[in-house]
Amino acid sequence: MNASAPNLTPPNKKAEKPAKAPKAASGEKKERAPRKDYGFHADSVIRLTDKEVKYRGQRKDYYELLTRFNGKKVSEFLDAAKDRKDPPRGWLRFFVDDGAATLSKPAV
Repeated sequence: MNASAPNLTPPNKKAEKPAKAPKAASGEKKERAPRKDYGFHADSVIRLTDKEVKYRGQRKDYYELLTRFNGKKVSEFLDAAKDRKDPPRGWLRFFVDDGAATLSKPAV
């Protein structure tokens, strides 16, 4: 080693951190907002909207699958997409929230 080179190793001094004050437990939980009903039901009918969509990647793959089930039941779409990596119900909700599709619940 070169004896004239400065030592660049920082000293091993640990700074003492002040102790954190404990959080006050109020004991009250926030009420969760009710879930928004987007029309999901096994017998709901998938309808694509006239919205112009430009998806890429996995969104495009799932949208192309969804287009094959336009006018068909959700259960058929779920069966066709069950072997894929992501859960198909989440993708269905994405397309409904995005405005690319709607779900019509059956009359009870």
